[in-house]
Amino acid sequence: MTAISVYIDNNVWDFLYERQLDLSVELPQARYCLCMTRDAEFEIPPIPDDKAGLKRFIDTTIAKCVQTVSLFGFYDETLPADEQRFGGFDVGRFASDMELAFMEQQRKSITALKKEKTKLFGNEADVSVAARSFESVVLTLDAKKGPINTAYEQGGLIVFLKEFDDSGLSLSDYGLSLSDYVEAKIANRDTSRGSSGKCV
Repeated sequence: MTAISVYIDNNVWDFLYERQLDLSVELPQARYCLCMTRDAEFEIPPIPDDKAGLKRFIDTTIAKCVQTVSLFGFYDETLPADEQRFGGFDVGRFASDMELAFMEQQRKSITALKKEKTKLFGNEADVSVAARSFESVVLTLDAKKGPINTAYEQGGLIVFLKEFDDSGLSLSDYGLSLSDYVEAKIANRDTSRGSSGKCV
């Protein structure tokens, strides 16, 4: 069985930490390929010192079972080397037509003001992870109006975890209960989710 690529939205880390959920157990690699966007990496270093436990939890989880998947793109001369969003040859993967179309559609939602702590522009990370939902599953708590909700309304494979606590299920069961829905969504799409051991 081909692994299903699952992207972790940054707001999910607090949710996992508070419940001490081990993603490698809850969403095992035999079925899931756990991913994060390049943009999401920028949101981790600014975590304050009084949340050191959360940061250790994130770092440990990433080292254990989460891959950063960059999209292919060329060097942006307007940004320093450590703030590049895209990966070059043999680093970034090519975005699908659906991902590109969504990012183009949402370009105007990205604000011109860069946040000092994360070095990201407003809505930039949301557009990035939301676009992945057209080829992969995205786990998030963000149901407010914005790029992620727009992607969901347009058929993106987004799983909102806000109802998880009421379900009484493990995270894996919660995901598997959506398997038929997810598989139906991707059945007619030209994508090889997690083939060759790579997240997409």
